[in-house]
Parts: sequence; structure tokens; C-alpha cells
Amino acid sequence: MFGAHPMFRIGGGGYQIANSLRFRASNSANLRRTFSATSTNFDVQTISFWFKRGRLTLTDSVVANCFMTQLGSGGNYPTFELGFEPSTDQIVFMNRSAAASYNHRLVTNAQFRDPSAWYHLVIAYDSSQSTASDRIKMWINGVQVTSFATATYPSLGLDSQFANNTYSQPADIGSFNNSSRYFDGHLANVYFIDGQALTPSSFGQTDATTGVWVPKSYSGTYGTNGFFLEFKDATSTTTIGYDTSGNSNNFTTSGISVTSGVTFGQMTDTPTNNYCVLSQINKSTSGGTVKNAGLTWNSGGGGATFYLVQSTFVLSGKCYWEFVVPASITFPRPGIMRADQSPPSSGASYWPGGASGPANAVGYVCGDGDVYVGGVAVVTGATPSAGDIIMFAFDAATGELWVGRNGTWLNSGDPAAGTGEVTTVSLSYSWVATVCDASTQDADINFGQRAFSYTPPSGFKALSTANITSTAVSTSGSFTGNAAADGPFVWTNGNPATLLINGNAVTFGTDADKTAGGFKLRTASASYNASGSNTWTATAGKRFVQSRKPNNAQVNP
Repeated sequence: MFGAHPMFRIGGGGYQIANSLRFRASNSANLRRTFSATSTNFDVQTISFWFKRGRLTLTDSVVANCFMTQLGSGGNYPTFELGFEPSTDQIVFMNRSAAASYNHRLVTNAQFRDPSAWYHLVIAYDSSQSTASDRIKMWINGVQVTSFATATYPSLGLDSQFANNTYSQPADIGSFNNSSRYFDGHLANVYFIDGQALTPSSFGQTDATTGVWVPKSYSGTYGTNGFFLEFKDATSTTTIGYDTSGNSNNFTTSGISVTSGVTFGQMTDTPTNNYCVLSQINKSTSGGTVKNAGLTWNSGGGGATFYLVQSTFVLSGKCYWEFVVPASITFPRPGIMRADQSPPSSGASYWPGGASGPANAVGYVCGDGDVYVGGVAVVTGATPSAGDIIMFAFDAATGELWVGRNGTWLNSGDPAAGTGEVTTVSLSYSWVATVCDASTQDADINFGQRAFSYTPPSGFKALSTANITSTAVSTSGSFTGNAAADGPFVWTNGNPATLLINGNAVTFGTDADKTAGGFKLRTASASYNASGSNTWTATAGKRFVQSRKPNNAQVNP
């Protein structure tokens, strides 16, 4: 195995994953390989990888957001498909013998819709087993999935179609036959083991101190068609798809960029150092789309209505991030807002810093280069140009915010010295980064998972779990409900093991989802999400950031 990347040699040690690969569905990103060698054993294989979702709930007729696929000869059936059930975010693993006929099909009851978390998926396929339910086993974060909405197991001795050289079609990672159903998110440590049905203990382990499932180095063999994709060589679009198992089962990339800038695909956002992204589950309910693995916002507002999205992390410590001014500068308005204020369905003038926007929020208006609070420009600046970099620095201990452009801080600011801040916000609240727009263009943000355009001020760091202090999980509080099925997100600095809202027991997956950083309301019921004030109490589960590294800010659904 390769040595730990210098930036990951942090307290606590442990096995570190240096890179992930970002799959941008908007750019039809995927990997392909045609296997020519005969498999070690078509009946027995293991798939293991870590994934972090960007865009959620893509609708398709059969399976959406594909992890892996391979079609039969001539592009017809049978087909191997692993991805998400359309519109529900349930994992589906299946082999189709015809359009609506299945050789095997497993669909989880659990829904995987937390964009802040890294998940570890292991599937062991062994059709030689005499008991049907032993022929496919699935684990998430080291825990075996035993509850399925659908469970049709393969017949005895049924060959797997993945990495199968008897079919003329290539194997695909991140798409369905390089033509549709593209995965949007990050993948890391993608293993395929040919000829062995392994358990998660080959690839991960439970940290004895924190109880969190973490990756470990795999030390076994791979079989003839086995491979290991680490995405560690970004020299070219060819090298980024290299197999490092020793088999040289390399993949050809498509829609993947290794050119520095907003399209760059090799990320330092990994299962051992989780980075902030934009949250698909905490945005304006009736407009806007998170794209490009959580680093792009497209409001779809068309100039008439502002829609905004919040970050998956609250701002912690001294943190720094950047926003790229898009081509049309009139409407984009990045900034910060209170974490306890969920975005509304829409707003003709609802933007951070606007008079009718979120209370106490701060926004940079790209149209004039000024910083606004409550509809008033508190600091003026020059109008930016497309491609300019807007810099943000925030000190969560003091509430001070600095804003700059292209390496120069507004208001003669010096974040390192603690002078020239554009405003100071109340410490009575937690704060999140936000992007707001009223156009149909893409707006890109960078929390540090790719190289910053400018060096952060001394003492200020990227928003990742390696840079955030571990604090206890909140176990009680209140929130303002919206009486909608797409309810508010409540930050708790971890996830609740059990949860009561207004004294009513919450069923996770129905009334609310637990996430790595809190919980998201999923019901319009007044019992849980009444319009106005609601109270909650919980027993604490895992912390968002553990006191021990490595840390992946994970949660089971």
C-alpha cells in the first residue's frame, strides 16, 4: 500500500485514504473496462467501496445513480446493475434476464440520502451456496443488511455478469452502459475481488474508542479480473483510472477532469477526512439542484425567484472557503446564514443579506461587489468579473466574517490579525455557508477538497473533519417547523440514536432521517413538524467529528 499523504498524518494515526474520485453526473462521468481474461470464478466475487452522495433521488425507469453495470452480449440481457432504486434512494442490486424479469434482485428498505456522510458498501456474491439467502450478502458500514423491500436471490450456480469476459459489453463504474443513469458523488477505495466471497472485515474495522466503522488496508489476493482503484495518480485522465492491485486491470475514464479548477475530479474528500459540501436535503424546497458531487448550485430561478442551499457542516473554528463568480454576475449571492433557519419554498427577494432574506444572514452580491446585512450594504467593493474568486474567512469563536476577492480582503481586512472584518454575527446561533441565486446557471464552491485558488489566512483551515474539534452531540432543543413533507434540517453535532419530537417517538426513515450531523424532518404531520415551534429530545448516537482520527462523519440510515 502507498504511504499516507502528508496532509492526513494527523493525531490518532490509523489507515488513511488519500483521494476519492468525483463523479459529475452533469458531465456524464464514468469509468469503463472490457475484460478479456476468463474470471477466476464467475460464481464467486466481492465488491467493496466507499461512497458519498451528491445529487439525490434521480428518477429512472429501473435503477438510477448507478455504481456499477455491465450488459450482456450485444448490449442486451442479462444485465448486472448496482445503484439506487428510482426516486427512493434505496440501494438496488440485481441481474435482469429481460426488461421486467430478474435473475436476482435485492432492494434495501433503508434509504441512503445523507449527503454529509461517507458510506461503506460491501457485497459478497456466491451462487455456489446451497441456501438461497446466502448467495448474496450486503453490508453497510460493517453491519449486514437483513431488511429488504425486495429479496429475490440467484439460482444455484448463476454466473455474475460483472467483469465477465463472455459478454462483449464493457463493465461500467458510475453509469449505465456509459449512456445514462450517471452516479453523482464521490467514490473511494473501489475493490473487486474475483473468486472470493469476503466480509467487511477484509476492508474495514470498528474503531475500539469511537465505535465508528473505519477503513483498513486490504491484504488479500484479487483473482484474475480483480482490481483496486485508489484514484491516486492525477497525472492524466488515463492514470487516474489505474488499477493498483498489481493486475493492471485499468479503467478508461470519460467525463473525468484532472485539470485544476472547478472541474477537477481527484478530491481529498475521503472516508478518513470528510469535507463540507452543499446539502441536497437542506435547500429551498421548490427550486434548485445540487450538482457535481455537492460542489455546484443551480437555482433554476430564471431571474424571478431566489433559491438557496446550505452547507452540510456548520462553520467551526477558523474556517476558509471560496466561491467562483459564474458567467452571469447579476444574481449570485453567496454568504452565511443561521443553521437553525431552513430555506423556504421560494422567495422573490429571499437572499442572504437581503431585507426579506433569512434573519441576520450576510450575503455578498456579485452584481455590485458589496456585502449586505438586512438589505443594507455594510461594506462596498468593486463589481467582480466572471471567474473571480470570492474568499470567505469566518471565526466561529468571535462571529467575525471576512470577505475578499482575488486575494484582497474587503474593508482592508486581515483575518490573521483579526482586523477589518465586514461584520460580526451573533454567537447565540450556529452558522452555515450558503449559496443563493436566481438564475439557471451553475455556481461553484470550494471548501478545500480541491486546491484553493488563494492561500487561506494564517490559522484558517478548510472545512473538513481533520480540522474540526470534536464536541458532544446535542440531545434536546427546538426548531421551527414548516408543516411540509420536506421539513427542516436540525443540526445536533452528531446523530440521534433515538428521537422524540413534541413527545412523540420518531420512526427513522418515515418521520425523519438521521444524518451524520443531525436529523431531517420527512413528514408534514403536526405531531413532528407543526408550523411554528417544535421541541425535541434524543439519546446521542455518534458524534459528527470523533475525538479520534481517522474520522468519516458517517451514519447508518
